[in-house]
Amino acid sequence: MLRKYQQQTLAIELLKRHAKVKIAHQATDMPIRLLRQIYRQLHGRSPSRGSIKFSTRGLTGSRRKYRDVTLFAVCFQAAANKPADNEIHTLITAFDAYKHSYPAGNLDFSAAWVISQDIKDKKVQLSTCPNCRAWVLLNAREDLAERCGVCNKPL
Repeated sequence: MLRKYQQQTLAIELLKRHAKVKIAHQATDMPIRLLRQIYRQLHGRSPSRGSIKFSTRGLTGSRRKYRDVTLFAVCFQAAANKPADNEIHTLITAFDAYKHSYPAGNLDFSAAWVISQDIKDKKVQLSTCPNCRAWVLLNAREDLAERCGVCNKPL
């Protein structure tokens, strides 16, 4: 019974942040139909349809998007350095920190989930610019031109 309560609580926390129903399903094993109902109750509308992006590279099409993704990656790395119950709670903590530090940020929870998966799988890595010491997300751009998002110098 406690496990079911924990699943439901986690599902509500994810759906409050507008996570895709598929992500909530993967994290909780709750039925998709029930998750859609919960989403409707929370937000007064049906969850958005569409697939989840497959990689961080698809999220970094402009310099502004690249900076958003990099800021979230920094928040995720900081959250990952603190003890947490599991990966999904680390992601929730990182997403909340991102939204708190940059309320105008356009990154949604589902995109944050994709970025966290790529960081976990070491497809992208955080580094610092040797020039200005700003955070840089490596292997995160389609054009493969590794440049600092702040000083725009090649790495």
